[in-house]
Amino acid sequence: YVGPVKGWGVILILRLAGGYHLVLAGLDRANVGVGQSVAAGAPVGWMADGRQSPPELYLEVRERGAPVDPGRWMKDGTGLRPTVG
Repeated sequence: YVGPVKGWGVILILRLAGGYHLVLAGLDRANVGVGQSVAAGAPVGWMADGRQSPPELYLEVRERGAPVDPGRWMKDGTGLRPTVG
């Protein structure tokens, strides 16, 4: 999913390998579209410039629909390959 949600800015949901999803909210705009593959390290969106208020990014990692600790997931280093879904 890619699109605006009132109160959350642009939301981006990336489908990853192994039944994972990565949810990013608070973006000003997305750099990817639904169904597009995303290379590791490629920018997927932009935050607001912060002139009106400091930008805030919401990050959520889900495994088979259940939330998981993103700190543990980020330290894992498994090299999951995201696609927008």
